Amino acid sequence: MTLQDNLNMLHNHEAFAELVEEIARIREECISEMHSADIEKLSQISGRILAYDEITSLCGWESLKKRFPAR
Repeated sequence: MTLQDNLNMLHNHEAFAELVEEIARIREECISEMHSADIEKLSQISGRILAYDEITSLCGWESLKKRFPAR
């Protein structure tokens, strides 16, 4: 099975949507952290945000939100 096949199977499970939602929530927390962060920490926080963006994009967060709207 390919990675995409595995992700397609996971899209059938609400628990997967909950996991990806948590990752998206953590991303939003990182964005909030940027407002009060020192200049030295900004690049570190920015890197975390980019990583969370990649994960949510790879997992298809936008389509999961539509599939499980109660999330």
